[in-house]
Amino acid sequence: MKLAKFLDKYDTVIFDMDGVITSEQNYWNCAALTVWEYLKWNSNGGKSIDTEWAERHLKEIRARVFYNDEIISVLKSKGVNSNWDLGYVTVLLAWICGGREYDGDFEDVLSLAKVLPDNILDGYDELAKRASERTGFDYNWTRRNNLMWQTMRKLFQEWFLGDELIGNHAMHGRKKGLLCNEEPIVDKDRLTEMLAMLSEDKRICTGTGRPYVEMIQPLADWGIKQYFAKDGLCNYDNVIAAEKELDITLTKPHPYMFLKALYGTDYDDKKLIDGIYDKDKIKTTLVVGDAGADILAAQAMGADFCAVLTGIQGEKSRGYFENLKATYILNSVLDFVEEV
Repeated sequence: MKLAKFLDKYDTVIFDMDGVITSEQNYWNCAALTVWEYLKWNSNGGKSIDTEWAERHLKEIRARVFYNDEIISVLKSKGVNSNWDLGYVTVLLAWICGGREYDGDFEDVLSLAKVLPDNILDGYDELAKRASERTGFDYNWTRRNNLMWQTMRKLFQEWFLGDELIGNHAMHGRKKGLLCNEEPIVDKDRLTEMLAMLSEDKRICTGTGRPYVEMIQPLADWGIKQYFAKDGLCNYDNVIAAEKELDITLTKPHPYMFLKALYGTDYDDKKLIDGIYDKDKIKTTLVVGDAGADILAAQAMGADFCAVLTGIQGEKSRGYFENLKATYILNSVLDFVEEV
């Protein structure tokens, strides 16, 4: 076995994680449970919520609130990169469709999602405004990053991390946590072999929307953490810190995460935003991702981009990446290795 020839020109490879190395199934499960819990909480007058029942009926809840995952596919194709945002936007759409006591089958939510702008990130405020008008909730409360979003994020983290990691401070009932159930999106042994070969003469990094604890746990559990550069593990915690300092939005498709991984997590954030860095390094950098936000961020950075078809849309996303002129399109990261 050897690395594919096209990798010879690169010194640094930056991987998105979900849909590339890690599976998003648990995140989608958490997003579904969060949507279910948040809608129920805001429509039942503060009555108790049976979280243990929800865990037992997870499959049915996810099938309903994401309409057999079609809502996930549509929203991801329109630039929703964070699974916190996936839950948040789904709730806004549900409220727009049926008010604060929405109890539909989510088919109308899917229909509304389909007609949203192709870059939904630019439409978050409009959705928050429409949801506010339909429900009577304060507009500033429904806006992204404000109290509604922050509360949904907290609920999501409770479902993902569980009582033990969050210190038994769940808002409603007990939660076991889904983090311990993570599996790679490709064969674990072959993934380990590929990363070991790649790390021999290349710097391997991450540019992921996961917070640090959720990024590092599976890498450690699967025995592949050692293949990644310690100062190349850019994650959502870096984004939060930089946004707080600079007062700008830095989530993908902004190139910040990939730049931070390339130049090191200790590199000054203002210098990155101001373009003060050695741009020649970008010529030998490859970004690997599965979503629109990934390729747009890589192209904004000026880096080559390798699309992998292991995201939620699978082979259906090939045409999308072809239209955006991805440098390479592979079935999975395992195609980095080929037979001699």
